[in-house]
Amino acid sequence: MQHSPYYVKPTHPGVILSVLFMIAAAVIRTVYFALHPVHGLEWVIHYLFPVAAAVAFIAVVCFIGREVRLTCISVFLGVVFFILKANTFDTLIHTFLCVILYLTVLSTYALTLFGVIPTKKLLYPLFALPLFYHIVVEDTQYYFFADPPVPFVEWLPEISVLCIMAALLCVSFALTKKD
Repeated sequence: MQHSPYYVKPTHPGVILSVLFMIAAAVIRTVYFALHPVHGLEWVIHYLFPVAAAVAFIAVVCFIGREVRLTCISVFLGVVFFILKANTFDTLIHTFLCVILYLTVLSTYALTLFGVIPTKKLLYPLFALPLFYHIVVEDTQYYFFADPPVPFVEWLPEISVLCIMAALLCVSFALTKKD
């Protein structure tokens, strides 16, 4: 099997930031679900998938960065989480557009790491634009200027999601072409 044309060094600032963001995502999600226990399938979808994805991602970039394509497993778990989460959105069009975005993220990321897409530059807007949109549009509407105000503890799942998105953006800057 052909190896990825990319690798990451654990000491690269992008890797360090991505690991810190993934740790934060997992810790924040753990705190939230410790305060709001759920069980069964809801626990698997909203807690286990994103935390397992974060832990697997951290393990790959820290310990086997030459096989960075294994992070596609983490991205896949994250996409499953996001698609299942999208089923809770208010409108069908919002759900549909988000599912298309998540599948685009997974396929573009995987095709880049497997060398089918010859540049990593597509990953920058792929991760930056949704992160920017979440912060500027969605979070402004649902958290910052909500009436009545949303208690901070209810922001934690969204902050966890933002950390995951930021981690993927950071690691895309750390991807280095193999000689």
